[in-house]
Amino acid sequence: MKLKHTKILLLIISISVLIACNQNKTKNSKPTVSVSIGPQKYFVEQLTDTLLNVNVMVPPGASHATYSPTPSQLVKLSQSEAYFLMGHLSFETTWEDKLETANNKLKWYNLSKNITPIEGDHDHHHHDDELCSHGVDPHTWTSPKEVKQIINNLKEALLELHPEFKETIEKNHQTFMAKIDELDARLLKLQSINPDLSFMIFHPAYTYLAQSYGFEQITIEFEGKTPTPARMQKTIQDAKKKNITTIYIQEEFDKTNAETIANSINSKTVQVNPLSENWLEEMNRFITHLEKN
Repeated sequence: MKLKHTKILLLIISISVLIACNQNKTKNSKPTVSVSIGPQKYFVEQLTDTLLNVNVMVPPGASHATYSPTPSQLVKLSQSEAYFLMGHLSFETTWEDKLETANNKLKWYNLSKNITPIEGDHDHHHHDDELCSHGVDPHTWTSPKEVKQIINNLKEALLELHPEFKETIEKNHQTFMAKIDELDARLLKLQSINPDLSFMIFHPAYTYLAQSYGFEQITIEFEGKTPTPARMQKTIQDAKKKNITTIYIQEEFDKTNAETIANSINSKTVQVNPLSENWLEEMNRFITHLEKN
């Protein structure tokens, strides 16, 4: 704990030094905003084209609870006019006060505003090194139904920040919402065709999607931990009962247990990446897999 606080203090000192040096440099002509994860960058760029610089605080593959921003990231944060919170990420809970220290003029927006959070007593819980904070599942961006609200929240925030970009933002909002509607329609059609659809995944990244469309998400990870042999056996039995043919696993997780189950039920494993910066492409890919199964 002492080491962690020391690290944070050193980072804050580094920020101050770098910001002081940076003040002598020519400012970038484009406004900068900061976000927590890659999908948020994608959303901002969909609505604003190239009008804004987007600073992503947590890089792909990093642990979202243990990651500490680099001094250069915090300098970019110091240049930002706004921070778009995802809403329930542990990174945000841990670092929000420190990020405010780096830039006390930041405007803060929660992109998961008006989305009903799924609490931690649903089918899985997380331990300290996972994404969620206070027992709330943070993966609101993995469900098209919830992303509609996220994009509306983002549009409102961007228009407040830059009313001069209104024409571009509103036009792009309409275009992007049509693409989200297409995903939503595919999932609603799949729900009508296969109302009992079940899918298995190592870490529960699609809880909002499962709840919104009436699907069952079966997780290998149990209470945020690697499953015991007894739990593995039960999971194998559940997979056979539900005729699971594909097991999904996020790129950053160990494949061993998923492959063990796949071999036991003669299924395949497929990597998914909910944190991809190309949100639409990744959602299309995941939904296509569900449709085939």
